[in-house]
Amino acid sequence: MHHADMTPIGLPPIGSSSKLFAVGWLEPGHDYRRGEVETDLVRKLVDLLINPWQSALTMGRHACGFCRLTGGPTSFHLGMVSDSAVLMGVSNLWLPGDGFLFVAPSLILHYMDAHEYSPPDEFQEAVRACPPMRSMAYLKALLKNGPKELFPATG
Repeated sequence: MHHADMTPIGLPPIGSSSKLFAVGWLEPGHDYRRGEVETDLVRKLVDLLINPWQSALTMGRHACGFCRLTGGPTSFHLGMVSDSAVLMGVSNLWLPGDGFLFVAPSLILHYMDAHEYSPPDEFQEAVRACPPMRSMAYLKALLKNGPKELFPATG
C-alpha cells in the first residue's frame, strides 16, 4: 500500500485524519528518498518496533513489493543480536511528532536496509526523541499529539 511520505493517512480505528502522517509506505512505481541512515537511528527504530503499541492489529503479512521473488524477509535482525528481531510487514509504528503522529510500517527497516530508503528528517528527529515504547511518557505523547479518536475514553 503506497502513501507518499508526510501525507495524511487513515488507519483503523480512526480513518482519515489530519493528525496522522505516513512515512515509509513504499511500493514499486513510486519515487522515494534515498540516502544513508545512521546506525543509531536504526537501532532506536528497532527498539521501538520490537513490540510496538498499535491501535489495531493486521490480519496478515504485507510483503515487500520490491523483492519480486521472496516478498522480502519475515523478520529484521540488527547484527547478531537475536532479541532484536522485528517482524516485517505485520505491525505499524505510531510515533509522536509535534502535534501529530507519524505512522510507519515495520517494513521501513527493510526498506532502509535493502532499498536505500531514507525517511524524512522530521521522522528521524522524532525517532531519536521518542520515549521508550509503551512507557508512560510514550503513551502521554500519543495522547497529546494524536487524534482524539485514537483514545475515545479520554474524550
